Amino acid sequence: MSELTNPQQLSFFSELSLKADIKSITNLSQFDNALNNLIKISEFGAFVQLKIQGLHTMYTLDLQELDVPENFLKSNHSPTSMNISLFSEEIRDNLQRFSDEVKSFFTDKNSFPTPSGFFLYRSHFTLWKYFTEQIKKSIDEFLYRRLSHGGYQQFYIKCFHEGLEYIRSIAGVSSSWNFPTKIEIQSIESVRRKQNEENCTIEHLKFSDQNFPLNYLVLKTGQFPLNLSGFISHVQVYSIFKSIHLEFLADRSIESISDIKELVQDI
Repeated sequence: MSELTNPQQLSFFSELSLKADIKSITNLSQFDNALNNLIKISEFGAFVQLKIQGLHTMYTLDLQELDVPENFLKSNHSPTSMNISLFSEEIRDNLQRFSDEVKSFFTDKNSFPTPSGFFLYRSHFTLWKYFTEQIKKSIDEFLYRRLSHGGYQQFYIKCFHEGLEYIRSIAGVSSSWNFPTKIEIQSIESVRRKQNEENCTIEHLKFSDQNFPLNYLVLKTGQFPLNLSGFISHVQVYSIFKSIHLEFLADRSIESISDIKELVQDI
C-alpha cells in the first residue's frame, strides 16, 4: 500500500497510516475539546500563508531536456542551460521590492512567524486586507507607468529574440532550423493558439521541423501573457488561510497567544 500525505496536515484515519506516530482522536470528549480549542484559536487570529502570484518573469532554455540529436547541435556547444528574463533588471528589482514590502507588514506587534507563514492577530485583519489591496494597486500603477504604450510587448519580443539567439548559437548545420529575424506578437499568438488547441507539449515537438526554435520558445514563454493587461491581471497577492487538524488540539488547552505559540513549536 502506498500513501499520499501532506506534511502540513494529518489524516483523521491514523490507524490506516503507515506512519505509527500520527496522532488520532479516539473519543467524543477529545473531539469536543479539540473543536473548542479551534474556536478559541480563531478568536485570537488565523494562520496566514502569503503568496504573490505572477511576478516570476524568467524562463529557462535547456535543450538537454529535449534530448536533441547531437548532429543537430554544434560539436563544441556547451550543454549548459540559459535563464532569460522578461524584464530589465531595474523593473525586476522594483517588483522584488513590492514583494519585500508585503512581507514587511508582519511584525511582532501584529503576528508571529510559523513554519508555513504567520499567525496574524484578529485585531489586524482589516488592516491586512487594506494593506494588500494597496500593494496590488501600487504594483498595477507601476506596471502601467513603465510598460504601457507597447512597452510590455517590446520586452516580451526582446526576451523571445534572446531565446532564438541562444538556440542559433548552438545549432549545427544539420538542423536546418529557421530563425526568423523579425517576430510579431500576432505570430506568437497564432502559434500559441494552435498549440493550445492541439494540447501540444515539449514532447510533441519535432526536431526535423524548420520552425522548431519558434515552436519551442512559444511553449517556454507560454506562462507570460501577450499583453500588459493580461500580465497585470495575473499578478495577485493571496492570503492563504491555513487550517490545523483537530488531532493537534485534542489534548491541549488554548487560552492565550502564548498557548498558540507553544502549539506551533510542538507541531
